[in-house]
Amino acid sequence: MKKTPLYQRHLALKARMVDYAGWDMPVQYEGITEEVLAVREKVGMFDVSHMGEILVCGKGSGEFLNWLLSRDVTGKQKDQITYAILCYENGGTVDDLLVYELGEENYMLVVNAANKDKDVLHINDSLITYRDKFSDREEDIKVIDDSAYYGQIAVQGPESLKVMLDLAEELGLDAQETEQLKNLKRYRQIQVDKPGYERKMIISRTGYTGENGYEIYLPAELTGEVWDLFYDYGVTPSGLGARDSLRLEAGLPLYGHEMGEDITPLEGDMSFFVDFSREFQGGEQMQARSTRKRIALVSEGRAIPRDGYPVFLDNEEVGVISSGSFSPTLGKGIAFALVNTDFPDDTDEVEVKVRKKFESFKVIEPPFVK
Repeated sequence: MKKTPLYQRHLALKARMVDYAGWDMPVQYEGITEEVLAVREKVGMFDVSHMGEILVCGKGSGEFLNWLLSRDVTGKQKDQITYAILCYENGGTVDDLLVYELGEENYMLVVNAANKDKDVLHINDSLITYRDKFSDREEDIKVIDDSAYYGQIAVQGPESLKVMLDLAEELGLDAQETEQLKNLKRYRQIQVDKPGYERKMIISRTGYTGENGYEIYLPAELTGEVWDLFYDYGVTPSGLGARDSLRLEAGLPLYGHEMGEDITPLEGDMSFFVDFSREFQGGEQMQARSTRKRIALVSEGRAIPRDGYPVFLDNEEVGVISSGSFSPTLGKGIAFALVNTDFPDDTDEVEVKVRKKFESFKVIEPPFVK
């Protein structure tokens, strides 16, 4: 299995390690509930160095990405980060990703660890299609897997800004950069020179927890000392188990559950991140093949829903749980389900078959934790 630059630190903290997309990753340290509550109430940190970073650079890169992704990446402020969806030609989802503009015609795509190799292949194949389709466009586009260069730490929670500002000098920020960090808006980034290193450190106000937070991209060999800075400050190490609970509580989708090769972005309730006013790969097909929609459910009892459990309305099976878990914050079971598009929007309650018993669940508007 592959190991992140923080692997030895996880072992020293006696983390429970699991295989995640071929990476040996910490699923928990002290416990998932404790880690979730630390992020909800104070601040926690996650090793997300397994995420992939793909560079798309060179003349014409912006135009290519506009055609490739569900939203435009050009015409925005330089520090703005774009959340977008990479689609197959048939409208299914290859991956969801973040696009960082590093410089003129120089973009970094941050992709899911399990999909990185597939994404690189798909982008290169799509570039061939793009060149055939738009042969009159001048371009010199390169696609580079830059994942080995970066380590990544996510600092999340209501106290995350205080931590970042208190440690700004140790992180290498000057007074101007510290002021930028203090005023950084959501889905914005700052780039910080690291003497002796080719690429800049990136700090973005992004995350996957529903709380205020920051993600730091830096040279892999520097990741350990930055982790130690946060740990010595008192930030709670948190694992993949807490991260998944937090993202579900926040109403955020997960690849392979609410999106996938056979699940379109529309079916996963991600239409806000799809701009149909312009042409992009898979857009037309996506609208034609979407036959399901996503709903959010909260247990009315003690039942814990799990992926794959069937959902019933009036004794008729209407869908399936796509993500389900116990919510440490709410103290009850929560879930997303994919149901038929004719599922009535005014439905208040459904039943989920948990093992061999039918359990009642309320239908709500996400997020589960506001």
